Amino acid sequence: MPFTGPREDHLAIRELYETNADGGSRRDRAAWLACYAPDARWKSPYFDLTGHAAIGAMFDEIMAGVVDTTFFVQIGAIEVTHDRARCRLQQAESLLYADGSTYELVGQYQDELVRRDGRWLFLDRDYALKREQRPLPAARFSGPPADRAAIRELHATYADAASRRDKQQWLDCWTDDAVWVTSMGEVRGKAALAERWDQLFTTMDALAFLSMTGAVAVRGDRATACDHVREIARIDGQVLKFAARYDDELVRTANGWRFARRGYAMNIAE
Repeated sequence: MPFTGPREDHLAIRELYETNADGGSRRDRAAWLACYAPDARWKSPYFDLTGHAAIGAMFDEIMAGVVDTTFFVQIGAIEVTHDRARCRLQQAESLLYADGSTYELVGQYQDELVRRDGRWLFLDRDYALKREQRPLPAARFSGPPADRAAIRELHATYADAASRRDKQQWLDCWTDDAVWVTSMGEVRGKAALAERWDQLFTTMDALAFLSMTGAVAVRGDRATACDHVREIARIDGQVLKFAARYDDELVRTANGWRFARRGYAMNIAE
């Protein structure tokens, strides 16, 4: 039975989730943040944060440029033991930006809750992304021209490094905590990126990597981009050809724009 413990606690916990979803849907930062304990942790594939200050700052970052939001939640399990509870939640989110683009996400939370002063609060939230559809701006290219040009050059630098098998130049295109998602799975951080590079080039002795930027949208120090790529590789003596797309998230660093996340979607494999 996925629901254990007093039913009055189940009701209070359901109302906590509904309050949080309502606060998010109304972009009410105070109401949304009040659902978290001051020492709460919020973890996702993109960040790992602790405390109201960090969690509130992430809310501000996510909602920057957002004009409307909708959150739908479905609780699948509540297990209450005295002043602690464990919950499983399915959540769907839709964010609308001023340019008409939308960001759609579906994911699952595994949560730990705590009762303090008679009130249930989120203590530890672990979000697993199931699927997403990233925003495609109505204007495919938006933001300062200098930033758009710099991001195009980052795409070109990445392609050049891959074609020349220059591992260090390739690694320099990423942030230290970057995420790379491909058919081989997800890796996070430069050490894992370097290891994945070594795995790929163990059997690949030649690569031509061609890149065409399809979209760049800059919002302050963050940006999204689309990069269409054509890869011709010799692997174990066999020539293979791929056409694919990268959906990118970028951040401005002290050393210029860098990839914070690249998601690889195969279009054609020959």
